Amino acid sequence: MSESLNLFRLQKLDTEIDQVKSRLDAIERSLSDDRRLKTAHKNLEKTQSNLRQLRIKLNQIEDKVEAQRLKRKTSQTLLFSGKVKNPKELQDLQMESEALKRYIAQLEDEQLEAMIDYEIAEEEFKNAEGHYNQIKAQLIQENASLRGEQSKLIDTLNRVLREKDIVIKSISEQNQLLYNQLRERKRGIAVATVFDGGCGLCGQVLTPADLLAVRSSIGLIFCSSCGRILYEG
Repeated sequence: MSESLNLFRLQKLDTEIDQVKSRLDAIERSLSDDRRLKTAHKNLEKTQSNLRQLRIKLNQIEDKVEAQRLKRKTSQTLLFSGKVKNPKELQDLQMESEALKRYIAQLEDEQLEAMIDYEIAEEEFKNAEGHYNQIKAQLIQENASLRGEQSKLIDTLNRVLREKDIVIKSISEQNQLLYNQLRERKRGIAVATVFDGGCGLCGQVLTPADLLAVRSSIGLIFCSSCGRILYEG
């Protein structure tokens, strides 16, 4: 078997190894990327905190309204009980009752606004919670799929590495060194196939002598333009 053929086989295996490793790296990055979930969780916490604060505010207003109603009820009871005879005291009670009525009306307006704000915040919280749960479910499904792909790719990688070990044994150390140097300089592609009488990568047309040498598999022939090892299947 010619050395160029063995190097071509090695090139195919190395290309597959590079592709598998690249995909495995991408999968690992995807599995560790939880930015979407963190963003959704941050928004959920924000809406939850806002909802909690508005609930406290609403409770305070409700307590205040209830206290003022009780106070006015007490004032009204005393006003109409007949126990207070002094006209000035009766007038003061009447004025206090009217003032409390106006204050209660003001508080009730504030209470209504607080209730509306709370209902809006509650809807925002529910939406944020739904979005968070949706993102979480999507990630679980996506990660399960990625881990399945990852497992298959690891099996493929191990198989290709075993095949590479077998091929390497049939290549001289000198040509292995040359091949690795070319791969490093030529973006991972050291061997180019001959296509339509020229280099399949850079398109350089081969001389009849070079074309004959490639076909005869006598030694290694290099492309005069890109410098890669040439192989014709």
